[in-house]
Amino acid sequence: MLFGSDEWQDVYATLRSSIEGMNGFIKDGAKEAIDVPERRRIRGVAPQSLFVAILLCAANFRKIDGFLALATAEAAGTVRRLPKRRRTRSLGQWLPERSTFTHAEPDSGPDPPLTT
Repeated sequence: MLFGSDEWQDVYATLRSSIEGMNGFIKDGAKEAIDVPERRRIRGVAPQSLFVAILLCAANFRKIDGFLALATAEAAGTVRRLPKRRRTRSLGQWLPERSTFTHAEPDSGPDPPLTT
C-alpha cells in the first residue's frame, strides 16, 4: 500500500478517526480524565503508569458496557436512532488533494560495493 494512494487514504482516515475518538473518550473530565495528572496524586513513573493502566482498563469496561446496553436496547426495540446531521464539512473536504502526495519510485537496489 503506497503512501497517499486511495487505499492508504481510506485506511488512514478510518484508523485516525478511531484513535482520536478513543483519545477524547479517555480524556473525559467527568470520567477517567487521563490527561489530568493532578487526579493521580502519587510520585514516580511506575505508580503513575499503573494508575494510567487501571484507568484505561476502566475506560475499556465503560465502552463494553455502553455497547452491550445499546445492543440490548436495540434488540428489544426500545432505541430510537435520530438521523445524523452534519454540522461541518465532510472529511473529504478537509484533506489535502491526493495529487500533492509524492511517491518515491523504487530504485534498482543498493549501489555496488566500492573496490580499492
